[in-house]
Amino acid sequence: MGIFSKIKEARIGEGGNYLPPGDFDLEIKKVTVGTTRKNIPFMAVAFTCLGTNNPAVKVGEVVDWFNGADKDGFSSNVKEWGSAVLQNIAGEPIDPDSIDEAVMEGLTDKGGESCIGQKLRVKVTLKPIKSAPGKFFSRHQWFSTANPAS
Repeated sequence: MGIFSKIKEARIGEGGNYLPPGDFDLEIKKVTVGTTRKNIPFMAVAFTCLGTNNPAVKVGEVVDWFNGADKDGFSSNVKEWGSAVLQNIAGEPIDPDSIDEAVMEGLTDKGGESCIGQKLRVKVTLKPIKSAPGKFFSRHQWFSTANPAS
């Protein structure tokens, strides 16, 4: 077996430019639902940056948000994102309790076709991981542009 023996099965990655801490105005470019190489279900969203207070990210740059379903906060994180998207679409506040599996499948179907172009705001902060002193995770707080973040 040669060095390229597994090349036929290899998948080319598209993401990986994750949001650092800061405030961002974003436009949804693509939504992906799938399974990682380790067979973990995930949801990922690619955005175009429209504005930010973080100089490390440039306007027009594509940035990504990845959510592995193996993480404790997966359901609440994607529900908050979905709530902001649906509020944008409706133009008014929505009841987050109305978001169920069928609603999320509708938002993410066909690469997120129903929500491509929606503009959201997100505040990213680093939070300490209690079980791993000195390590942090990124907390994303999503806001609809139909109801600007304060």
